[in-house]
Amino acid sequence: MNFPTFNKLPGAIAIDLDGTLLNSRTQLSERNRNALEKCIERRIPIIIATSRPARIFNRVFPQNLAVYCSLVIMNGAIAIGRSPLSGQIKQILPEKTLRSIIDTAREYDPYTRITIEIDGYDFGTNLEGYDFTRKGSLDKETIWQRNSATPEMVIAVEEAIKRNPCKIALVNTKIFPLAKILESQFGESISIVISKFTNGTSVPMLNITAKTATKPEALKSLLTPHGISLDDVMAFGDDLPDLEMLQVCGIPVAMANSFPEIEAVCAYHTTSNDEDGVAIVLEKMLEENTL
Repeated sequence: MNFPTFNKLPGAIAIDLDGTLLNSRTQLSERNRNALEKCIERRIPIIIATSRPARIFNRVFPQNLAVYCSLVIMNGAIAIGRSPLSGQIKQILPEKTLRSIIDTAREYDPYTRITIEIDGYDFGTNLEGYDFTRKGSLDKETIWQRNSATPEMVIAVEEAIKRNPCKIALVNTKIFPLAKILESQFGESISIVISKFTNGTSVPMLNITAKTATKPEALKSLLTPHGISLDDVMAFGDDLPDLEMLQVCGIPVAMANSFPEIEAVCAYHTTSNDEDGVAIVLEKMLEENTL
């Protein structure tokens, strides 16, 4: 392990969820929670930066702690500032571009699973599409397990397209070639980020947002009005959606369970998400800067 040395407290802390702050059971450990609460007491802005939508964040994160954490969700498509930060942004995907992406994905693989995120709660999906077993429609229990959604949150793809969505997620077994096709066709207008592992499966997911809807840009939108530079941000991550964030933040920390691409860009490394790697660094930071 290689921990930072803290001559002062960072201006803010940005933390990924899955594989980072949450353990392998998608739980927030007591030690990580205590460390976050102590940082909040010291008025250090905590930003949860995740590919997840708000509905899933609310399911796995304690509400009485969440109210003190700012959010960068869906890879930066939506940012919500909470005290001591402020502000809110949502960057939509243009309808014409979104339709072209869907047409290309369906032409490439008719069974591609499509999820169109509107606001972090309601979403559109082709339930008759790719469901990892090719059995057709997904039942209510599966919708909850995979999307943390109740049936009324789920709408048809066509309706979702018309409601100013901010992210589209694509899943199939050949997602990497599809990513190259979409990059060549739409790369100037969209941001494409691959998550190597999705919720409970080994099938990668393609996350697509507007070109400027990225974790670094969303962080800047929350921090710059408060005079906080990304150079003064400590960031934690483990997977490819965290790569750009870790590259631009001044104190990047990789989890022991990180992919090699993440380890390569981080100056610092901590223990795994199952060993409270985030808490270990935060505790060291607070100990070196006692009041």
